[in-house]
Amino acid sequence: MATLKEILSTKTDDQLRYYLDHVDKHTSEGVRTALAELKNRNAELPEGIDEQIEEKIRLKETTKYDSLQGWKRNVVQDIDAPEYYSQTAIYVFSILFSVLFGAVMMAINLKNAGKRWGMPILFGLIFTLGFIFLSEFIPNRSSGITLIVNVLGVVIMYQLFWNKNIGKDTKYRAKPIWIPLIIAIILVIPLVYFAVQN
Repeated sequence: MATLKEILSTKTDDQLRYYLDHVDKHTSEGVRTALAELKNRNAELPEGIDEQIEEKIRLKETTKYDSLQGWKRNVVQDIDAPEYYSQTAIYVFSILFSVLFGAVMMAINLKNAGKRWGMPILFGLIFTLGFIFLSEFIPNRSSGITLIVNVLGVVIMYQLFWNKNIGKDTKYRAKPIWIPLIIAIILVIPLVYFAVQN
């Protein structure tokens, strides 16, 4: 397979200049390689082109970073970053299985961060049992109400535990979700079976 350098070496000067003029449409590596190829050919380039290109790349990468929505913007690949269950994973598990399930994942994160981890579990337990108790008084309760309540619970949990103890701007690696997923499936299958039987 041809390398990027080999591919760009077959392009005309005008095609390479297109990379420099449209930094936002190409990878940073592609733009830098195109510039290096033009320099190698002794093509006529504006003075200070290196600084201009690096500034465009920096602006593109900053804009891309800022445009990432929600919780994913703090997930990085850096091996030195701490590893936590992501906010997205906790949100999805809380919605699908219960706030208590998401609270356990949050507690594991806090334990890994060296913080007190018992409070999220207590919160999840009280929240889930409270909702089960109150739901007996809700006529015509639907799964939509359960989803809304779970969303409310996980949002409160983020404010109380993630933002205060981990930090809303903390960069981290996303921990694999296989173990919680397997546990959730093992717990849910019997519940579904008994619900169908009744």
